[in-house]
Amino acid sequence: MVNITLDETDFQLLKALDENGDIDADEIADELDISQSTVYYRLEKYREQGILTGKIGHLDRQKLGLEITAITEIKTVYGPKSMDVGQRIQELSGVQQVYSMLGEMSFYVISHLRDHEHLQELVESIIETEGVENSATHIVLRTFKEEPRLLVNYDDADLEKLFANTTSGQRS
Repeated sequence: MVNITLDETDFQLLKALDENGDIDADEIADELDISQSTVYYRLEKYREQGILTGKIGHLDRQKLGLEITAITEIKTVYGPKSMDVGQRIQELSGVQQVYSMLGEMSFYVISHLRDHEHLQELVESIIETEGVENSATHIVLRTFKEEPRLLVNYDDADLEKLFANTTSGQRS
């Protein structure tokens, strides 16, 4: 893994980007008391280092008609081909996240779906996937937290520890 070293300005810039989802170079330069060119230079450096990827706006899935959130536990036949199941599951319509797990279940899948018919199609597709031994799908009734941004999920003490690790070039 590549060591990445960040200074206080990097940390503040990344935190502002994470909080706002977008950066107005003039605004952030004024806020951090740095030049606009420094902002652009550092953003490009983050892209080159892989810290910052893509340019994705946040879409409201419910306003787009994706009203059902399902969490599916999948158990596969043990062995090297179990990862093939994860590859196939990630391609199913409505699947947003697929996690390979240690423990009784092999995968946890989070999906956002239009309606019960879409849910039924997903469940059938999972069951029919070669290598799936069994699955259980749970429907979310209420979401208490769904935060796609990264740094806003940590308190200041944890952020300081993260910052201390990156300024020393360590990755834990």
